Amino acid sequence: MSHSSPKQIIHIKPNQSWLRIDLKSIYEYRDLLWLLIRRDFVSKYKQTILGPSWAVIQPIMLSVVFSLIFGKVAQIPTDGAPPFLFYLCGLLLWQFFAGTVQTAGNSLQGNAAILGKVYFPRIIPPLATTISQLIPLAIQFCIFIGFYIYFSSQSTNSQLQISSSILLLPLLLLQVMIFGLGISLCFSALTAKYRDFQHALTFTIQLWLYATPVIYPASKLANYDWLLWINPMAMPISGMKMIFLGTDGFSLTSWGLSSLISVVILIIGLLWYQRTARTFIDTA
Repeated sequence: MSHSSPKQIIHIKPNQSWLRIDLKSIYEYRDLLWLLIRRDFVSKYKQTILGPSWAVIQPIMLSVVFSLIFGKVAQIPTDGAPPFLFYLCGLLLWQFFAGTVQTAGNSLQGNAAILGKVYFPRIIPPLATTISQLIPLAIQFCIFIGFYIYFSSQSTNSQLQISSSILLLPLLLLQVMIFGLGISLCFSALTAKYRDFQHALTFTIQLWLYATPVIYPASKLANYDWLLWINPMAMPISGMKMIFLGTDGFSLTSWGLSSLISVVILIIGLLWYQRTARTFIDTA
């Protein structure tokens, strides 16, 4: 007499507290995480003629425009670095941050259809979006290195020399990822209840660009150091410019404070997002 194998029973229980982040569940749904990472990257360039080439074209065109407007017309100094390289370097981490926040900042609303039908850890969509932004960043970084090698070979400027400070680069990127994810979670929780914040998000990112030393050196804010301290994006971008362009403005102390603020924002974002996600489907 044959015996049928026992069926696996999966019990899905709600978290008893919105303070709990189930890392084990995230690992168990890692296949879904990678699927959403691929979806986010592919959908971004779907039905476009140039496809992923836009990841290259956008920062190059912005750097050219910035060089003409802020370099030639406004005469904003670049601390001795070639203007085009200066702006391209500043845009690398900034575009990664902006892309993360603008996309992941709408995670609950953007994934409402599947959130109401399938169970999975609600943190996965914004996490997938953040990770997917690393793909265009990697492409842009390779293009930047190409231009960097060209300018270094054509210039006698001793600033264009990479030192041991390049070891800071992964830590700078990690801080931007932490901060970007934290801000995204906060905005996602806001837009779940107040749709107006979807429009405010894009406007906020545009204004934030000019409050961050992307188009000007951090040394221009020497008399307003507090602006650099309270802006967690200031030190990573200044650090990038210090590593590759030898410019001033980066401070380990200020970066430590920026990192601390980033971690605090991430914790607040996680707790707020988890709390909102528990009741989102019932109120959407």
